Amino acid sequence: MSASQPPPNLGDLHDEQIVTLLRTGTHAMLLSAYFGEQEYRELCHYAKLAATRADKNGRVVYVLPGIMGSKLGGAKPNAHLVWLHPATIANGGLMHLASPDDGVMSASGVMLPGYLKMKLMLEIAGFRPVLFPFDWRCDLFQLGRALLEHIEKHQHRDVLIAAHSMGGLVARAALTLDQHKRIARVVQLGAPNSGSFAPVQALRAVYPTVRKIAAIDQRHTAEELAQKVFLLLPGLYQMLPSPERCEGFDLFDASAWPQDELAPNEKLLASARECRSRLAAADERCLMIAGFGRETITQLRRVDNNFEYTITRNGDGTVPLALAHWSGARTWYANESHGAMTNNDTVVAALIDLLQTEDTSHLTSVAPAVDNEIIRVANDRELRLQAVRKVQWDSLSLDSRRRILEPILSPEFL
Repeated sequence: MSASQPPPNLGDLHDEQIVTLLRTGTHAMLLSAYFGEQEYRELCHYAKLAATRADKNGRVVYVLPGIMGSKLGGAKPNAHLVWLHPATIANGGLMHLASPDDGVMSASGVMLPGYLKMKLMLEIAGFRPVLFPFDWRCDLFQLGRALLEHIEKHQHRDVLIAAHSMGGLVARAALTLDQHKRIARVVQLGAPNSGSFAPVQALRAVYPTVRKIAAIDQRHTAEELAQKVFLLLPGLYQMLPSPERCEGFDLFDASAWPQDELAPNEKLLASARECRSRLAAADERCLMIAGFGRETITQLRRVDNNFEYTITRNGDGTVPLALAHWSGARTWYANESHGAMTNNDTVVAALIDLLQTEDTSHLTSVAPAVDNEIIRVANDRELRLQAVRKVQWDSLSLDSRRRILEPILSPEFL
């Protein structure tokens, strides 16, 4: 593929094709815009280094992304990408995500800006990393079963798993189902083991990522997307906060929610409660890295038929530290945000240590002190006033486009 050829559509390329472009420097402007200039330079370096150090006999590591970290498109060959494809979203295409069990959509790849650096660093360290995309709309045990089937199909044994965010719960579901003990070790990064308040906000149409996506969608509001898409996705319900973390009320009980057009599905709530109760407890194979020091919703309460969210620094920006803990799993702590954890050099170095030796000096195993300072309080009504103006994708800067999936509202969406 020469530099004189027209630039390819990155959504049509396999992961290894993109790595080849990074290694050769082909289509540098396109890839620099996609990854960011600094990240692009780093990835070029790692791609070249991985080519010289990759070990075909290295130990297999499955890399599991977080929610919304896998690309989704039509299940048929050459079908169009839906998530995350800006033109499709602008034309209202997110409605295609509303039925996760109809077999029309499937996971077609991992969001490389979040996970390629980690994959290459694992390769340089002598592992054989396997990026494992999954349909994040679906039931955790359905996804855990698919992971085990992939492991068995390729006859992998003593498998290592590096699992970010929702991927950590998929790994736990797989542990529950792993009768033949093919999984040797799981290292979680920022996993919501007792849930997170981010799915609550997604179902309530106030999560910043949902509002940013809705701003690009020229046909639907955030409330319409929540009502017709997100409220139908089992994967979101299965990451709701555990009842014991919500000061006296149970988010798996529909009566605890505001009673309006965004009330949750009772059957999905009941199924989610049952699913969470079945996730594997930690044993000697289980390790985790939790983030802290970022403004995070750490509590909510219902006030005047709205949820009111309390924000402190006791979490990684998405998962509160109290909800990250996996009882029985050895834990290390990183002063890093949820989404940036997989691109943080120190965190990835710690991950490599944990996969190799089950210990690391790159991060502390001493839990940070609890910070009780309340940064601010916000409710559903106030948050629905944000990002109501439609935004043209073509008008966004390259930085803005890269920030679409971050759980903060950047200025162009306000």
